Amino acid sequence: MFRNYLRTAINSIVKNKFFSSINILGLALGITVCLLILMYVINELSYESFQTNRKNIYRVALEWGTPGSFMKFAGSMPALAAAIDSQIPEVKSVARIRKSYDAVIKTRDNQEIKEENLFFADPDILKIFTFFFQEGVPEDALKEPFKAVITKRTAAKYFGNADPLGKELSFKDTPLRITGIIDNIPENTHFQCDILVSYSTLKSMGETIEQPWNQWGDDLTYILLKNDESVSSIIPKLNDLLLKNAGEWLAARMKFDLQPLTQIHWDTDTRGDIGPKGNKTYVYIFLSAAIFILIIACFNFLNLSISRYLGRMTEVAIRKTAGARRNQLIFQFLTETTLIVIISSLIAVFLFEQFYSNLYSYLNTAYVLANRHFLVLTILVFLIVIMVGIAAGTYPAFYISRLKPIEVLRKETYGLKSKFTFRRFLVMLQFAISIILLVGTIIIFRQLNYMKKSDLGFNKENVLLLNFPGLNEEIRRKYDVLRDELLKNSNIRYVSGAYTLPGVNSRMNISVRPAGTSPDNSINIQALPADYGFVRSLQLEIIDGRDFSQDFSTDRYKSVLLNQAAVNILGLEKPLGTRLMIPGEDYKNGVTVIGIVKDFHIESFHEKIDPILIYINPEMYISIAVRINPSNSDETLAYIKNVWNTVLPGSNFNLRYLENAYNSLYSTEEKSGLILSLFTVLAIFISCLGLFGFASFVIGKKIKEVGIRKVMGARALGISLLLSRQFTIWILISSLIACPAAYLLVVKWLGNFAYHIKTEWWIFAAAVCSELVIALLTVTLQTWRAATRNPVEALRYE
Repeated sequence: MFRNYLRTAINSIVKNKFFSSINILGLALGITVCLLILMYVINELSYESFQTNRKNIYRVALEWGTPGSFMKFAGSMPALAAAIDSQIPEVKSVARIRKSYDAVIKTRDNQEIKEENLFFADPDILKIFTFFFQEGVPEDALKEPFKAVITKRTAAKYFGNADPLGKELSFKDTPLRITGIIDNIPENTHFQCDILVSYSTLKSMGETIEQPWNQWGDDLTYILLKNDESVSSIIPKLNDLLLKNAGEWLAARMKFDLQPLTQIHWDTDTRGDIGPKGNKTYVYIFLSAAIFILIIACFNFLNLSISRYLGRMTEVAIRKTAGARRNQLIFQFLTETTLIVIISSLIAVFLFEQFYSNLYSYLNTAYVLANRHFLVLTILVFLIVIMVGIAAGTYPAFYISRLKPIEVLRKETYGLKSKFTFRRFLVMLQFAISIILLVGTIIIFRQLNYMKKSDLGFNKENVLLLNFPGLNEEIRRKYDVLRDELLKNSNIRYVSGAYTLPGVNSRMNISVRPAGTSPDNSINIQALPADYGFVRSLQLEIIDGRDFSQDFSTDRYKSVLLNQAAVNILGLEKPLGTRLMIPGEDYKNGVTVIGIVKDFHIESFHEKIDPILIYINPEMYISIAVRINPSNSDETLAYIKNVWNTVLPGSNFNLRYLENAYNSLYSTEEKSGLILSLFTVLAIFISCLGLFGFASFVIGKKIKEVGIRKVMGARALGISLLLSRQFTIWILISSLIACPAAYLLVVKWLGNFAYHIKTEWWIFAAAVCSELVIALLTVTLQTWRAATRNPVEALRYE
């Protein structure tokens, strides 16, 4: 029996190629988009999911500052780990890690390879995090100095097919013995490491690792709690350790917090982190888009299924006259619908497999397609097949199968008008959702445009950025020579070293207070070590006072600039001439404020403008800004490279435009906006597929009417406009539904996350007009074809 149902379903699909193709294509595209987005969401939410102890792993974060200027840091002091281990019994294991930002491994043929993911770590890190050892003993791998654990990827890079266990890697001319080989670290973790070096190696290499309690930032401290331990009871004990070891003054300005491992990926406020950050806003936006697009695809499928089944009422009547029972007709319709859904799902899975890697590569998001994800994918497809098949097949099957054969045979269009209202509603709802997506896309791109085009407080055009290895003392001494040589070129206007620049991810904070006030009045603000030409290189605006000048010898160690935010937070009514106290032996007698610069954005619009103190400190330059004339830029770039190689031979030359570096701060939003716009186009396309198919069905019922009108002298244009009128009304009604919904769901919701959203009427008007034009073009293809048909053929149409 089932074989007969299946054969009949296949024949029906082949016979109605037009409707079947539209149905399959629309549903397949909807499921594909839904799967792409859902798997992206699942991937983002899966961070740290492979960690066996993830529920009991926490990172000790540090909050520093005074009311109004609190900052949160991922790093803590090295001495903290030992204190926790000995004095907080609720902690099962504790370990420090320290990332090496200048790690270079020398190969056997003396080739130097920079390693981005080399960490020094305590032995207990192997107990806290889940590492899968292929070779070696975890308990002994990091106990002694100069021992290292590497991933299989690193082993293959340096040793090829040879067994690396017991062999050595050269790090800063120091041999590291390989004591363990682990599986490559999954991408969905904030702790991406390729080489783990024993923490005791730092001390053996001459570094003072047990620093005082008033120094922090380089070491990240992780703890593994015993089962069912209360985090709230541990935090006070951590702060007691701080008070006991650091004193009252520091303890009054600092406190510890415990970050759950699973929340680190989403924490964008903590500074000094080591892993990629997620954005829940875009997860929510993509998830909403997935739901909307799947709804559009399902409504499209349901609408076309109803139209197709209503066109087969005569067939149903004949079957019932021949003795077919109602349950047999229902099962037949459900078989046909489910078959179409299965075909669509298989196509969707194929398309997903073809495009998912490109999508995640474009978003710069690592995708972890593990077995559990395939299981989730299978379950999602199965649920979609079941839900859509039942929804789209049950409604028309139960309705049509209950009709009496005699009534159907006497009146071919029985029930047609009674179903137009419901199907019109589906069409209108499809386009209403499309308008909502279109409004959201327009707002996101306006947001991006606003952030890029707004006054940033500096001029990012025609400025080059050079990475300067200023932490190397030998190279640091050559900075003045490099700067002076560059300025000899007439196309180079200004040169300035700096600790940080817009688009450069580096930050330093210091405590500042007016001279003569108590240390308790210190305010934690951002410090920006820079050179004399910093203000001119970025074209900052001096709103009061003067810029640094080499004509004043006191500017080297006794003068500073403040931005407006710093003046406000320090409470300076007359800032010029005010003496401030800042840390450092060179500044022990205080510094004087010589100028106020207009607030400018070091970071993106995601972050508010922080108070900034600018002072000259050549020991802290890690970037160089070079403002050039736009003419002959190629020659200028070649000159800069030549000077670099002459003054700093052997140093890596890394040059980029400041404009590109700063705009990269919005790369996630830009890429997400482009992906959302692509999904919006697909949603509109799916809606138009449904409208095209539905218009074909409706117009097909009026072919004879068209023939009569043409015989009576009606023109093709008039007939086309007449047939298109009802569809125009539907789209206008859907617009009235969509506009308030878009305002509430898009404008109001996005307003919680965005920085510049206005409810201009033209956004809605543009979305509505775009949808209306697209819909009318879709319908016109069908109405014009019907209106230009030969009247004789139209009157003979069956």
